[in-house]
Amino acid sequence: MTGCLSINALSQIAEERFGIKADPGDVEKLQKYIHDTYNRADPKIIDKVFSSGEAAGLLTVNETYFFREPVHFFFLRDLLPSFEKTGIRICTAAVSSGCEAYSIAMLIEAYNRGLEKPLPYRIDAFDINPRVIEAACKGIYNTRTLREDGSCFRYLADSYLKKPEAGSPEKDPGFDRYEVDPLLKKNIHFFVHNLMEELGAKEYDLIFFRNAFIYLSPRYRERILSNLVAVLKKGGTLIVGVAETAGVCHAGIEGKNRNDVFYFQKPVSTGEPIYRNEIVF
Repeated sequence: MTGCLSINALSQIAEERFGIKADPGDVEKLQKYIHDTYNRADPKIIDKVFSSGEAAGLLTVNETYFFREPVHFFFLRDLLPSFEKTGIRICTAAVSSGCEAYSIAMLIEAYNRGLEKPLPYRIDAFDINPRVIEAACKGIYNTRTLREDGSCFRYLADSYLKKPEAGSPEKDPGFDRYEVDPLLKKNIHFFVHNLMEELGAKEYDLIFFRNAFIYLSPRYRERILSNLVAVLKKGGTLIVGVAETAGVCHAGIEGKNRNDVFYFQKPVSTGEPIYRNEIVF
């Protein structure tokens, strides 16, 4: 292959472009993919592979399932009453194929059943891998996305996950598939985004960034956290994976503990009450 790049060189590019410490085995797969697909590794090809999502599809971890780490969903449920008048805007970062975003939507939709006036909400959900975002938009899942961890919310999953109708192209006789209720899609916006880049003029009351922090390169963790903190409202909350809290350190957020749930909050200026702007949907 012309201009063959070593595993170390590709790993360095992945770190600089995606902010991750890629698994050597995955980098080797990427090296083989470039060889088999392009038979050369000049700068234009490398840029194409990393910009198009081809590299992301091979280097990122896409483990996800419904109501993973349920303690965070209990935490969210307890927060919802304070947003009934204003609405809530939520971001799920590194959302993979969408189970987290749909789990949040299930919880809020179920909460809204008991309200005379439904709580307005908006969920922005992104990932660097275009393939998993495409899958998230379709909302078709198999039984592996329903696991024991999260089973306490299984009653919600059963309410909003339906088997495709007979004759549907999504109906697979080989194993069970489930399709999310279209109702859940109306308030979710899925899109492709690189955590190394700024999110623009957005403001969120709550950001879920779970079970992805551990894959970040220590060199770029602060930069990625800064991009998330920048779009968090004053008084807003950042939630990371249960096993990740000890490694999170950023001057723009403070560690908190509520009912044994660890999270991070963007401080409100001294003497300034927490104020949530009315959401425009």
